[in-house]
Amino acid sequence: MENITLRAEVRPRGTKGDLRALRNKGMLPAVVYGKEVGNLLVQCSEKELASIIARHSIGGTLINLEVVNGSDQGKAPYLVMIREVQRDPIKQKLMHVDFYQVSLTEEIETEIPVHLVGEAPGVKEGGVLQHLLREVTVSCLPSKLPERLEADISRLGLGDQLTVGDLQVPEGVKILNDPESIIAHVVAPTAGEEPTPEEETAEAAPEPGEE
Repeated sequence: MENITLRAEVRPRGTKGDLRALRNKGMLPAVVYGKEVGNLLVQCSEKELASIIARHSIGGTLINLEVVNGSDQGKAPYLVMIREVQRDPIKQKLMHVDFYQVSLTEEIETEIPVHLVGEAPGVKEGGVLQHLLREVTVSCLPSKLPERLEADISRLGLGDQLTVGDLQVPEGVKILNDPESIIAHVVAPTAGEEPTPEEETAEAAPEPGEE
């Protein structure tokens, strides 16, 4: 797993005006909570955290949060994961984030994304690929946490389905979802049905020379 570090600073509890001023400076109000840390109010760079969220899955990413109290002399590292993100409903800009402190010796439960890989033969037969389950809940030690799971659809013919029980998971990782839950399947299109943009991308690429 990639080693991700984010710097944060301890902040005082403030009014709505204080938090607004903080955001105007490019800083994001946040809280770190857990057995050891309790509830710690911090602030971090909105730009840096937005970059982490854009490049990694929230549930499958551990962050080394380096918290300083006024100066680098008071630096304290916390291993955390993002539990909740609040955004502006219109601009979708980050407004607040909750970090949860994790222990390397205790299992955690979190949701991680499921990515489809391969090409389904059933799509070439005229079927429509539907991705139904995009996240699964896993339980494992933090050191075993995968950022995502891959679901191989290369054997899905028309009418076939791939379930949670078909997923290959790393050693030490347990999926908590019902094994019979359907992740993806290939169905025959109904008369007059137009494929969605997502379904169009799932179709096989044209052969060389084809338009």
